Amino acid sequence: MKLIEILARELKEWPWSTGVVGQAEDGTLHLNHDSQPNRGFSDKAFEIADDWLDAHVTRTEWQAAVDALNKHAEKAWNGEGRPPIGVEIEFSYPMWGYWLKGKVLCYGEQMIFMEQESSKGNGKFEGSMNPDGIMFRPIRTPEQIAADERLHKVRNAATAIARTLDSLHESEELIAVTVIEAMIDAGYVKQVAP
Repeated sequence: MKLIEILARELKEWPWSTGVVGQAEDGTLHLNHDSQPNRGFSDKAFEIADDWLDAHVTRTEWQAAVDALNKHAEKAWNGEGRPPIGVEIEFSYPMWGYWLKGKVLCYGEQMIFMEQESSKGNGKFEGSMNPDGIMFRPIRTPEQIAADERLHKVRNAATAIARTLDSLHESEELIAVTVIEAMIDAGYVKQVAP
């Protein structure tokens, strides 16, 4: 793996104000491809890059690699399993009955750390929570939202009709649902008395 790829994956922020970053043979990072590690940043040894001897990475190159990695992660996640770091998602608990938008910032040993919108609608905040039981899904498209709203209207109308009829045979129920779907697609909206 190249040094730029390792830095994009491992560094959460660029720790230097200026300079070009290189890597020593022990895996530590240093500025301006100097032989001395930048002790002000970290003595942490990173994975040795395939190009460690010749690699020189600028902040701009690193940021472009991070952006590409995040964009790839968003496109690659299909909703299966836990979302990758950097992906904007929707999440919920089964008992909530609603979904919130968030962005996965990192995973810990037992917690997930996310930027998330407030359930009260008053902005965003960063917080951690136990990921057990959380449902995640990709951000829905406007078409998916419209389809969900339509399905919700159909179910509400079908429930209202079912309450007024003692019993429906299966074929009658299918006809009722088909009629309700056609009415909603035609723009029917239940009138509510004032």
